[in-house]
Amino acid sequence: MAPQRGADDSLMSVYRQLIALLLLLLLLGIIGVRYFNGLQQVADNSLQVEYNRVLNVLAMVRSQWLNQGKPVTLLADWQLSDSHQQDALLMDKGGWPLPPTFDASGCQQLWQQLSGASATQVGIVVRYQVDAQVCDYQSSSGPSIRYQLRDGKVIFLTAKAEH
Repeated sequence: MAPQRGADDSLMSVYRQLIALLLLLLLLGIIGVRYFNGLQQVADNSLQVEYNRVLNVLAMVRSQWLNQGKPVTLLADWQLSDSHQQDALLMDKGGWPLPPTFDASGCQQLWQQLSGASATQVGIVVRYQVDAQVCDYQSSSGPSIRYQLRDGKVIFLTAKAEH
């Protein structure tokens, strides 16, 4: 009877260890899901910060444009850049900046001029919608910023839009 009791105790010990391991894995799974959801939220907030920055820069550009008498081009001497070259912003008659060319490359250059960093450095994919005349700056996590070239509106979209 003693060998049977020893075998039962050994089996119960293995079951306890198995249950403890399962509980530990469950706890780690819950923590992991919360951690990765938190990373997604941080990435989404990053584009929200960029959106607010773009709005502030556009207001500053428009103010400078009005102050300088509504020129066709505005010298962006405030631009952050590695080079010492100063780029002039092409301005619409309504007072909002336009890209140098009306394509994805032009939209990328406009982002560089306004934010001081390239879109690829920030992790943003740049598209240009010809029919709507919209520069679309989309993060890999889903949200995007749309800059409408017809009227200078800037829109923050939280969900992936179908193109």
